[in-house]
Amino acid sequence: MRYCYLNGDIIPESEAKVSIFDIGMLRGFGIYEALTTLNGKVFMCDDHLARFRRSAQFLDIPVPVSDEEIVRIMYELVEKNGFVRTNIKFILTGGEAIGGIDYDRSTPTFYIFTEEWKPIDEKYYTHGASVLLKEHLREYPEYKTINYISAVPLQKKMKEAHALETLYTWRRQILECATSNFFVVAGGKILTPKDSILYGVTRKVVIDLARAQGLEVLECNVSLEELYDADECFISSSFKDVVPVVKVGDTVIGTGNVGPVTKQVMELFENNSRKY
Repeated sequence: MRYCYLNGDIIPESEAKVSIFDIGMLRGFGIYEALTTLNGKVFMCDDHLARFRRSAQFLDIPVPVSDEEIVRIMYELVEKNGFVRTNIKFILTGGEAIGGIDYDRSTPTFYIFTEEWKPIDEKYYTHGASVLLKEHLREYPEYKTINYISAVPLQKKMKEAHALETLYTWRRQILECATSNFFVVAGGKILTPKDSILYGVTRKVVIDLARAQGLEVLECNVSLEELYDADECFISSSFKDVVPVVKVGDTVIGTGNVGPVTKQVMELFENNSRKY
């Protein structure tokens, strides 16, 4: 039996029910947060909670419990569900809709559920992944809303193309992938987009680790032309860690092999991520 948290109680997932009139269901009005555990510890917990609260504040949805209580709930679910490595997901909506489009700020819907972390195919780490390209700018990209209306239809195309991710671009600038952040290596420097993206927590760790090792990391605008001329590329996310990218659309990046800087960043993350 697997357990989740819903509006104040930890209950079996099979008993969890949300109203069909919830404004998250009717209008897609809500936020989302995703965390993972490493060695039984929630990775970068404080940063995830801070981002969660920034998103909630932006949509003016009160978080009904304290951070301390959320942490307690997460660890209880991790223990009860017993996965070796656990992915943890929050959903917070405005609660039951009023008149179909308004909501009562005093009665939000808040639930937390867990899934077993499953590694992606090892070949992506050893030989690199390919990503698709899509011209798309997410609405309010700096906040983690439940609006995945562009990302969901892409899953079929990605599977057909044997791609791991889709990279969003806008006006010939690269932005972010559907569920991860993007990095370009050019001339020994690591470049990563800084505007119109979700600031990933794993992205922050990668930047901090690379800079501490003496690597130059620039948060800046990155054009498609710079991407195509890059020596290496990689992505980062809580559920995938750091993954090399060797092909973007129809373009092979660099030599088409996992590059030395990417390998260094992967090793840094593998050796140090459990400290966070």
